[in-house]
Amino acid sequence: MDELTRFARVLMERLAGRPEGVARPVSVAEVRKTLLPYRAQRKALGLESVEDYDTVLLRLVAEERGYVRTMPATAAALARDELGQPSPDLGVLDSIADSTIQVTSLAAGKVVDDGAPAPAAVSAPPPPPPAAGPPKASGQTMANSSEARTCKFCSGALPQRRTATFCPHCGERLIPLTCGRCNSEVETSWKHCITCGAAVSDPYPK
Repeated sequence: MDELTRFARVLMERLAGRPEGVARPVSVAEVRKTLLPYRAQRKALGLESVEDYDTVLLRLVAEERGYVRTMPATAAALARDELGQPSPDLGVLDSIADSTIQVTSLAAGKVVDDGAPAPAAVSAPPPPPPAAGPPKASGQTMANSSEARTCKFCSGALPQRRTATFCPHCGERLIPLTCGRCNSEVETSWKHCITCGAAVSDPYPK
């Protein structure tokens, strides 16, 4: 597994551990500071320096291999232009810090379900204990964090250590289907993308 695929995989693992799930758009700043800070995740990412980290993140933002969709599209174009320079200015990440990236269905197919072992991510520190409250009724238990990940369509519990493209209970798609050419979100019933006209190909047809 190369560094770009590993970066996308670890990012999805981190997103999968949150109630909002893998499909939630996240800002470039959030990736750098909260989700995958270099110092905490460098072993999981297999990167030797901050420069290597910023370069791989810039490649991801540039929509290389279609692992994510970047919004606005001008941010992706700016990242591609910079990567095309002999000596890319990695400071461009600061100027597009508020731009967002969203994992695509293509990434779920190529990264999550490739059968490769998941790299270990550094766990976030445990949350502080809740403030003492009134005693709970007999038989009442607190919901733990694993119960927070549920299907937005049927509220069924989702797997905790795997990224679900479809709900195992109702079968609804959880990760948006995106165009393989321009990464615009498309509907499974469409034959062509409304942005670039490319034929719609669902890697997981039902």
